[in-house]
Amino acid sequence: MIRPGHYYSLTVWSAREIQRQAGRNSLMFVSLFSLVFLVATALFFSQALDATWRKLLEKAPDIVIRRVDGGGWAPIPANEAVRCATRVPGVIDPTPRLWGVATGPNGPLTVVASPAVFPEEMMAPLNPPSAGQAVVGQALADKMQDKVLNLTAMNSLRLEVTGTFPAPTLLATHDVVWTSATDARYLLGLLPHQASDLAIHLFRREEEQAIQADLAAAFPWPVSITDRSTSALRHHTLATRLSGIAVVVCIPALLALLLIITGVVVDSNNRRNHWGLLLSMGWTIHDLVHLQVVKALIIGIPALFCGLASAYAAVFYPPAAGVTAFWMTGAERLPMVILNRDGVVITMLEIAAMIGLPYLAAVFLSCVRIVANDPWDLLQADSWN
Repeated sequence: MIRPGHYYSLTVWSAREIQRQAGRNSLMFVSLFSLVFLVATALFFSQALDATWRKLLEKAPDIVIRRVDGGGWAPIPANEAVRCATRVPGVIDPTPRLWGVATGPNGPLTVVASPAVFPEEMMAPLNPPSAGQAVVGQALADKMQDKVLNLTAMNSLRLEVTGTFPAPTLLATHDVVWTSATDARYLLGLLPHQASDLAIHLFRREEEQAIQADLAAAFPWPVSITDRSTSALRHHTLATRLSGIAVVVCIPALLALLLIITGVVVDSNNRRNHWGLLLSMGWTIHDLVHLQVVKALIIGIPALFCGLASAYAAVFYPPAAGVTAFWMTGAERLPMVILNRDGVVITMLEIAAMIGLPYLAAVFLSCVRIVANDPWDLLQADSWN
């Protein structure tokens, strides 16, 4: 008889029983691992993408103003736009920006010439490109056969790639090309006094909605105004949509969990005679229940830990993150997403509770339901009888 206090002996006995049914228990481990990995990867990625965009938008201007006409976007007169914006109370440091979209070897690319488009710390480690030179995102650099980049917009331009953006900026710079102002104006067809838009910082950020009417009235031509909250909401919506993917993943995952629980119950029914024999030899109900719970923990805890660790690596480890991003977004890019420790820990606890607790409950309840019967009745369940 194994007394309840002999945990070491009980653990050894549980490990030996797992070895006796190595195939079944290995399949149980793989099933739990796969279930945890799929659910955790989807939840981690959506949460990390939301946190990454929030951090990137912290350095963004409060308001961006673009000139529009009957044909859509139009260049904005830089000096006149600055004078108009500074007349509005609460506006700080209006900055004309020079950027646009051009066609590259594999599709559209964002051409940037104004440092105001990105935060200073993003540009700090790089030397500004001279005429005929460019700095590109790592995803674009990996696809290039040589150091030459051909771009086409209003005009065609041939540039020599002299550098790439830092790895932590990959989510924002995967399709960005940084050129000199002269090259950008020629490529986009802008005159020396024109800019693409106007970036504005406010004295009070909470006024970004209220001040838009005054800004629109200050300019002599129609303008389109975008505030940072709207941009943040757009990216949060994308992360929420990916969270919906996680919910879709959870539907078959719950069915898989139901199959696992069904397998536990069936296995318990098949071991009725074995447990009846142990009860006849002097084991108590507490001993048998404790034995089955320890077996479940030996299988479940490593499966849960390995599944969470693999999902964490798939989202936050750069080589694997590219595959995960392609799976989740369908885009060929390698995002360096930001780890939000509080969010990750909460997600881990939620997954552990959602998968681990039903599994342990199935083991516990199915065992208690059977071993509570008379040992003789359990022995009669064997086919030899």
